[in-house]
Amino acid sequence: MKPTKQVCHPRLAPPHGGFTLVELVTIIAVLALLALTFLPARAATRTKSDAVLCVNHLRQLMGAVTLYASDNHDFFPPNPDDGNTVPGHNWCQGQAGIGGAQEFNPDILKDPTRCLIAPYLRGEVNVFHCPADSRTGTYQGTDPTKAGRVVPAARSVSLNGGVGTICLGFNNGFGHSGAPTLSVNGPWLDGAHGHRRNTPYATFGRTTDYSRVGPAQIFTLLDENPWSLNDGCFGVIAAMPAWVDWPGIYHENGGGFAFADGHAEMHQWQTGSFLLNGPAHRGTTVASNPDWQWEWTHATVKLY
Repeated sequence: MKPTKQVCHPRLAPPHGGFTLVELVTIIAVLALLALTFLPARAATRTKSDAVLCVNHLRQLMGAVTLYASDNHDFFPPNPDDGNTVPGHNWCQGQAGIGGAQEFNPDILKDPTRCLIAPYLRGEVNVFHCPADSRTGTYQGTDPTKAGRVVPAARSVSLNGGVGTICLGFNNGFGHSGAPTLSVNGPWLDGAHGHRRNTPYATFGRTTDYSRVGPAQIFTLLDENPWSLNDGCFGVIAAMPAWVDWPGIYHENGGGFAFADGHAEMHQWQTGSFLLNGPAHRGTTVASNPDWQWEWTHATVKLY
């Protein structure tokens, strides 16, 4: 027999050893172009998402304030500007600004005796925090399971200093005693911390007080600048072009507001007046400043 003929196949060409330098440079350039294309779009989406969530949080808080009023003879929750921790005498307690003792303590916002709208939020304390507020720090509460954890700032919002109630004791300068059934004085409205309710600027202790101005015009809650933030009361000056507390600019020089009629919105400032990158000091401006004009005319109305 003839031996079987074996067919020898040609050796296949060796695989490519790797990218050339030119190919690598080209790939890197393409990836860089893609990053430059998609990253701004992603950042814009995140910014828009934060704004939507912020407005939703404020709407929930406004709902809690409204429910409190409906359960308390139409009176809004107490809003004294003394940062007290007396049970029953504050809509929320805690020094929540940069360096504040409760900056990273969300637990106090669950205490229904010191945060009087807590029962209407079912423990959802995250609504006190603006998602664009990037502050983080070591947990300051008392839950041992969270000890040492890094957590977001507990609160970014405040209540308009012209909205809410105080008790007779506080009204007369003797601490806190009696039910909070008097409208706040809005002490900063005159620029000297001496204003008394409705003389001449309106303050709002009950929902019926909005008969003098539409509830859609007056903000109840707002984002506050973390350098200005302290207790839960936001002071507004109406008598002169100045401010003592600073509104938030978390959203590309804008901040969230919730109004007495229940709606919430994002407001963009027209100037850089409210830029603040360090401890807050009293600010002054000119009467024509559109941002100051918007702030005070949406915080109160002059009655005479």
